[in-house]
This record gives sequence, C-alpha cells and structure tokens, in this order.
Amino acid sequence: MSDSQEPQIVLKPALSINELQPNDWTRLLSQQPAFHRDNPFVQYEFLKVLEDTGSVSSESGWQPCHLAFYQSDQLVAALPNYIKMHSYGEYVFDWAWADAYQRNGLDYYPKALTAVPMTPITGPRLLTSLPASYSSSLMGAVIQWIEQNHFSSWHLNFLTPEAAESLSQGDLLRRRDIQFHWHNDNYQNFDDFLAVLKAKKRKNIRRERKPFQDADWSFEWLDGHTASVDDWEAFYRMYRNTFDKKGGWAQLSDSFFQSVAKAMPNQTLLLLAKRQGKPVAGAFYMRSNRGLYGRYWGCFEDVEFLHFETCYYQGIDYAIKQGLELFEPGAQGEHKLARGFTPTFTHSLHHVTHPNFRQAIRHAIEEEHAWLDIRLAEYLEHSAYTES
Repeated sequence: MSDSQEPQIVLKPALSINELQPNDWTRLLSQQPAFHRDNPFVQYEFLKVLEDTGSVSSESGWQPCHLAFYQSDQLVAALPNYIKMHSYGEYVFDWAWADAYQRNGLDYYPKALTAVPMTPITGPRLLTSLPASYSSSLMGAVIQWIEQNHFSSWHLNFLTPEAAESLSQGDLLRRRDIQFHWHNDNYQNFDDFLAVLKAKKRKNIRRERKPFQDADWSFEWLDGHTASVDDWEAFYRMYRNTFDKKGGWAQLSDSFFQSVAKAMPNQTLLLLAKRQGKPVAGAFYMRSNRGLYGRYWGCFEDVEFLHFETCYYQGIDYAIKQGLELFEPGAQGEHKLARGFTPTFTHSLHHVTHPNFRQAIRHAIEEEHAWLDIRLAEYLEHSAYTES
C-alpha cells in the first residue's frame, strides 16, 4: 500500500497484544467517536488480560494475530484479530458454513476473526488515525493477506452501523442479526421507567421483582476497587457451575476476572445477589462513561426470577442511577422484549475466499435479511412500551 506523496503503509501482524505499545493503541482508540472511545472491550488492557490469563491462546483455538499497520514505524491503524480453529465464543453463528465446507471436503478452519473474544458487544474494530479515505485500501490489504495465508474467510463481528457501512466493499458480505438493548429516556428512577410500559408488562415486572424485596435479599454492586479476592473466587465458581450444568465451555480462566478488575477497576463491575448475607448468584458487568454491558451470570442454586433480577432489572436500575444512556445485556433472548429491551440490528462483515461458497453464502444472507426484517417488525409490534 503506497502513495507517491506519503510513506508506505505496511501491514505487520502481531501474534500478541504485548508486541504493540499500549500508548499507541490508546492513541488510535482516542480517534473514535465519543460514545465508543472508552468502550471497555477494545481497551488495550482488556485484550491483554485475555491473553495474559490464557483465556485466549493457540491452545484454546484463539491465536492472537492483531492486524497492525505502520507508516514510518508509527502505528497508524490496528484491528483486534484472532486465528480461529473453531466458532465458539463469537455469537455471529457460522456453524452451517463450516458444516457445508466439511461436507464438500474443504477446510473451514483456520479462519480469521476481527472481534473481541467471547463478547457480543458492538464497538469499534478498525482503530486508525488515518483519514476515512484510507479505509478501503486498509481493508484491501487485509483481504490480500487473508488469501495469501490461505484462510477460508475473514469475519468482522459486531461493527458499529457506521463502520459496517463505511468498510463494506467489493466481495465483503454484510450480515445482520438482532439483539435486545435498553435505552435510557432520562428516567429519574425505576418507577419512572415502569410508567412508560404497558400495564400488563409493568405488572409482570413488579411480580418478578417482589420476592427480592424481602429483607433476606440484598444486591451489592462492587467494582475493581471494592470487590475482594473472595468475591471474585465465589463468582468464578458460580460462572463455572452455570456452564457445567448446561454442558458448555467456560472459556475464561480462573484468573481472568480478578486480573481484569485489577487492570480496569473503574470499568469492571460485579453484582452479588445475597440471601441472608450469603452469595447465591452474581453477574459480571463492564461499563463505559455512557453504557453498561452485562456479560456473565452464575449461581449456586436456581431461584425463580433471580436471573431476571440480577441480569436485567438491577442493570436497568444501575444505568438509571448512573445516568447511562445504554444497557446491553448480551446476545439473544426474546424474553428481554417483555422486560423493556428493544430489538436492535447488529452488523458484521465477511470475506469468503472460495468464490462458489461466497455466492452460496451471499444468497443465504439475503434470505436471512428478509426473515430478519419480518422478525424485527413483529418484535416492534409486541414492544413492552405504550408507544412503540
């Protein structure tokens, strides 16, 4: 990539975030729009903790391979990127694509993924100090690198709508999905929020919250400064217990939660649900100056409605009290609709190297888009709000 008037821009993949300088990464992130520049999941510290605790590694099928662009030895653009040997922990599901490759005797893995591991949260992916006019050539350079290294595909997950539009080009396939987010309409308290809901929804939420207004129950918000080692160890046991019961894969290591709390104490939150002073359940959140993001939940015992209270209602209440604009509780979950969350499109881009599969996947995505448009309209018709 070169320009007769400017020094050449060179792509140099980094096999660890530790190969990049924190100040350089932070400088690029500071160029993002205000709402996104303090997104916790693309902070250097967050990505570093994932690697340093072994939560992502070549052994776990998440080989870091961050895409770094240099101009005269200065980092001018970067994308958090991983070489994947599976599709776990992505939340933009391509299992059917992998299955189709296998049935045709082709290898779908390894593939390249620009995303934040185990984090279905929309945020910036291309961090750059270059003018927007350079985006096309940066993307082109990555696609050339993808094909030279014989990856089946390259995926950019949970892009902002603006980035999905500006980075979309050529053979990149644009895909959507639906999540459920909560938006703060300048509510003064939780009752203020309930007042704008349909009577039936409002009544149901009050019914679900009522058991936890008993004096036996308490909910304690902690951050990286106030949560103790014992608190994090208890939460990790809850987290593992929940995955083990469902037969899932708890990909985050036992040291991840304490390490991220130490590295990012103001943005890391732990909510403990206690009965008679003893932890029964917990939820791991992160926050920015404008948004709250629910990530993981765990419990020692099943209590009816405790998940809703811990992961939804307490989060809404926290966001109102903190004056946060947005609360994203994670992927999927149509049941969130009845609890005041609204359907929102998420966006991803995909480069598929094999031309025949590229066309087949393009067709499948087009059919998927038509279905999603119908689905979104249905969700909006069943909004919990008095005016949808």
